[in-house]
Amino acid sequence: MDQATVTLVRASNPGPLTGSGTNTWIFGLDETVVIDPGPLEEEHLQRVAETALRVGRVAAILCTHHHQDHRAGADRLAELTAAPLAVFYQRADRAGVLPLHDQDRILAGRSELVAIHTPGHASDHLCFLAERERLLFTGDHILSGTTSVIWPPDGDMAQYLASLRHVGELAVDRLLPGHGEPIDNPAEMVATLIGHRRAREEQILAALRPGPARPVDLVPTLYAGYRKEVWDFAAQTVLAHCLKLTGEGRLRQLGGGDEAAFELT
Repeated sequence: MDQATVTLVRASNPGPLTGSGTNTWIFGLDETVVIDPGPLEEEHLQRVAETALRVGRVAAILCTHHHQDHRAGADRLAELTAAPLAVFYQRADRAGVLPLHDQDRILAGRSELVAIHTPGHASDHLCFLAERERLLFTGDHILSGTTSVIWPPDGDMAQYLASLRHVGELAVDRLLPGHGEPIDNPAEMVATLIGHRRAREEQILAALRPGPARPVDLVPTLYAGYRKEVWDFAAQTVLAHCLKLTGEGRLRQLGGGDEAAFELT
């Protein structure tokens, strides 16, 4: 049985959160879908359109989530390819944008993808499963070489971990992330990420034993080995951990907003 082709076109938007740039994936057999158009960068979008159209008609433009390094170029790419944009149904906020629900199937010529709702990094996050090819396009849910930022309130640590466990149950041989290189050990990667989050929670609980603290105050200790340019993002992920632990009854929140602190129960 013929397999769909998969092509990567990487955007030129490197940075602390985007790594070497956003990965735009082109998938299909005879026709294609484009996953994550990337930033509104004309040269990149022209390359994506030309590459996709060489395979065949572009049937749809899919976005894993609404963050601008993944979706900003979607409208322009739709102009270049005459393809409709498809996003998680709660973000389909105007005429002509196709709503996607969990388990929806998207045809890509003689192949297809299944939308898998994976909230956590973002409430609207979708991964796209190619069952026949045993591939999963993971957007920012699973990255290569780094971990996802979980930024409340749209980001939710409990949902993120549940989504990781769900992905771990899928029959796939390869993960194709929104940033970084392909991942050829899916089960090991998922287990590593879950273990990393559990270890981080234990570090947070240990750091709070002396008394209450704000997430931002914990970052220099928890992320001592990381570049300071990522500490602001790290503080949001620590907050997400603290909110999860509060929901489980292991922490208590004191105050709100930027001054919110947490203490052991």
